[in-house]
Amino acid sequence: MPMTVSCVRASGSSPAEDRLLRLVPANAAIVAGIEDPHHGDQSGRLLIVTHNNNVDLRDWLTLGGVDDQQEVDRLIEVAMPSPLGELGEHLLLLRGSFNGSRILAAAQQNGGVASEYRGIRIVMLKPFAREQREMPDTRWLAIVDNSTAIFGTPTIVKAALDRYLSSSQVDSQLAQQLRELKPDVNCWSLLAMPGAMLTSHLRAGLLDDTGTSRVRKVRHIAVGVHYGAKERVDFVLGTQDAASATTLATALDKRPQLLPIADALGTHFEGVSVEQNEVRGSLRVKDKEFDSWLATVYARLSVGSGPDAANVARADTPR
Repeated sequence: MPMTVSCVRASGSSPAEDRLLRLVPANAAIVAGIEDPHHGDQSGRLLIVTHNNNVDLRDWLTLGGVDDQQEVDRLIEVAMPSPLGELGEHLLLLRGSFNGSRILAAAQQNGGVASEYRGIRIVMLKPFAREQREMPDTRWLAIVDNSTAIFGTPTIVKAALDRYLSSSQVDSQLAQQLRELKPDVNCWSLLAMPGAMLTSHLRAGLLDDTGTSRVRKVRHIAVGVHYGAKERVDFVLGTQDAASATTLATALDKRPQLLPIADALGTHFEGVSVEQNEVRGSLRVKDKEFDSWLATVYARLSVGSGPDAANVARADTPR
């Protein structure tokens, strides 16, 4: 199960304003969001997600395609630990306008099994024939109030539906991490996992030995992208203590190639600072250069072709 860079265009408002956030279960390892995705253009916009998240999105495009009037305003992808593996649970949340009955009926006609959870209609779906070797999970699909689509592995879908039915508030840890991002970012990714776990998922060659040793001391990462005349990529790296944060900040300031995007684009970090245990900073690149860098990453680190050729990291989880 790879962790990947996925590209979707967006324009939006502060991520903290997203109503979908309250459906995200506590203790998620990865939460990534984007506003107004335009599915026909898959270039130049950054999200960090798992391969299974990409499969969920690809399959949603097939399932939701029967509703030619659908509109998607916001998309969130989630991965979290389970007995299937460190990132075994995966979830896709979409907010917008949907013909839920039509989408669910079509899913059932194409092999899905109709069921119900706490009074909410769901369709249970086995993997599509094209993906049985890459993603063997059975998934649930639910569409509530024709405004929220929930699609993913059963355990995490149940958790999301429970939060929906109980009108839960946004998980406090997730809310805190989102407050660390600047309000004008258009898409964002949060990784709440120990550095040792994070580096175990990285594809060989993405970081050198020094970079890997630094990342091992990171406890959580927040990344946001703002689009304009120049792309601005913001980051917050939470470390285990103030000393680790200071060491990491110094390393980034003196050796920006520790992160591939800065090295490849010949740019540097702006405003790197340390606040308690956290390192904060930004970098700016031109839009076309940013898109070109992403294309280079895909060509150099891909493991296949088509929608899943953007793999930047892998997590080969025993099944």
